[in-house]
Amino acid sequence: MARRQGDDFENSELFLEVQAALGRKIKRLREQRGLTQRQLASIADISGPHFGLIEAGVGNVSLMVQVKIAKALGVSVSDLFEGVGGGAKSVVDSAVLRISASLERVQMHLERRKDEVARINDELKDFMKEHGPAKDDREERGPTDGERAAEPLRKMRKPSPEEG
Repeated sequence: MARRQGDDFENSELFLEVQAALGRKIKRLREQRGLTQRQLASIADISGPHFGLIEAGVGNVSLMVQVKIAKALGVSVSDLFEGVGGGAKSVVDSAVLRISASLERVQMHLERRKDEVARINDELKDFMKEHGPAKDDREERGPTDGERAAEPLRKMRKPSPEEG
């Protein structure tokens, strides 16, 4: 299947910046009007999850959806794009913000994992203190149940020629 000509633009920094800036603008206008995402999505007749993606700056916004959102907010479609540039500084700032947010999520995930590993390690130490025999105990205690059960099988087995 041939690639569409617009595919490269849809992945460009400029497109991603405009998409993110539009989402921020919609969010600011929504909050100024004291509306929740769910309320504005309902007024605009857009699904809640789709609206959430649009406002997060990752959802694809058709012209029809832009018109619905603008009407629900009481502004023109052009008002949605007012101040939504694509200048080099805003592209870099946007990229830094996205990277920073991603790094914060990774850091929080690692912190949760670190705490989880420490907790499991502590539980394992407690278990070994309570149930694990000490080295001296293993030498003095003799064979385990499993070792005793295997003994008759060893006696029944015929020695191999190598064993003599």
